[in-house]
Amino acid sequence: MQPRRRPSRHLRGMTLLELSLALAIVALLCLLALPSLGATVSRMRADSLRMQLVSVFNSARSTAITRHEPVAVCPSADGRTCGSDWSRGWLIHRDHGDSGVPPAQDDIFQFRPGYLDAALRATSSQGRQRLRFQRDGRSSGSPLTVDICAAGALRGQVIVNNVGRTRAPRIRDTPECPP
Repeated sequence: MQPRRRPSRHLRGMTLLELSLALAIVALLCLLALPSLGATVSRMRADSLRMQLVSVFNSARSTAITRHEPVAVCPSADGRTCGSDWSRGWLIHRDHGDSGVPPAQDDIFQFRPGYLDAALRATSSQGRQRLRFQRDGRSSGSPLTVDICAAGALRGQVIVNNVGRTRAPRIRDTPECPP
């Protein structure tokens, strides 16, 4: 018959002091990584907005050509009236040429809500509130530039020329955002 084994007096595990020290180290590492994570998320949102604006401008141009009528795009947070910040959303609608009047419900082709991030901002050049496309797809007026800013730094631009073509350069050296 074999002798019975006695349970070991040394239990395997961590003491409360060791656990507290490990949690303190993990918390410190998280605090060090948090600012760079925030900057990365901000940069990714700016890139996403830049590509979405290219898509919506191209969609509005295509709508003008397909329907053979003037179409406008404007920033809109509520889907009914035009605003000034492209990051809050946008509205594609039939253009009657009266820039101060909100579009009628029947004239709205598409509304897309944007971001609610206060650190993200996208404003038009020269105070232009709308981008208009003629029935042949040309953009009326001067070229439009939308500056996309995240956390106070210029992260990208969307530029529409008079022919109606869109380009969207990414800004690498992150200058301060224009006022």
